[in-house]
Amino acid sequence: MKRRALAAVPLALGLAALLLVPAWLCGCGKKEQPPRERLEAAAEAAREAGSAHAQLFVSVSPREGERGTSMNVQGDVWADMQAGNMEARLTVLGMEVAARYVEGRAYVRFGGQWYVLEGEIAQGVDEEAVTALAGLLGAAPEIVSAAEEVEKVGERKVGDDLCEVFSVKPDLPAIAALPAVREVGAALGMSEEEVVEYLEDAGVTMEVCVRKDAEIIRQVVATADVELPDLGEVAGIPLLPESAHLEITVDFPAFGVEVNVQVPPDARSIRDLL
Repeated sequence: MKRRALAAVPLALGLAALLLVPAWLCGCGKKEQPPRERLEAAAEAAREAGSAHAQLFVSVSPREGERGTSMNVQGDVWADMQAGNMEARLTVLGMEVAARYVEGRAYVRFGGQWYVLEGEIAQGVDEEAVTALAGLLGAAPEIVSAAEEVEKVGERKVGDDLCEVFSVKPDLPAIAALPAVREVGAALGMSEEEVVEYLEDAGVTMEVCVRKDAEIIRQVVATADVELPDLGEVAGIPLLPESAHLEITVDFPAFGVEVNVQVPPDARSIRDLL
């Protein structure tokens, strides 16, 4: 149970990272191509596109009967899958937060000051776990195509694009066996079997919206029920609920974009903030 709770934050970040993939997935689609083949072809195309601009919205809310604060995270993310670099500009609880991953290190900016993430960042999450999570970017095509079932469930407009909506049931054992996912599990002290059990308990669901006229994924929506670490209280109310419902929506306005991430100057240790 403790390991599952400690893994909750990486799960949320990892899910977000996985959802960045569709912006790299592009190509000329074949009419009447079966849903599974469309996803597999898009995953293969991801290796060639290489980068994405994504618009992210994450909602965290207490499950029924739980105490805690609901919170939203939204903003823009630019990711280079090949180099493993990322830049994000987000709003968290009304505060502007920037984040970068470059040259194997993660940075965050609060109030105009950059901090480098080192040591134990949160309960059970250290810089080794952050580095392992960054490695999911390169494995994202394999993760997306590791689907047990793919079914078309309707159509939806995303921006100006009419899309087909596919319900995707992830193949959890296949995902847990991928080297990059195994590294995340190892960084959190979890075996493959424990990762699979955790994801099964989370009840992960995913919908993927693919443009009708091309193999371009425009939106992904994922949900999960997760256990979260204790981050303290504000006015007697837990900052995060112990058990929460997580919803992640990612839109993809552009792919194959230039991603130029620089190491922030004069970054201080995150330990100065904790």
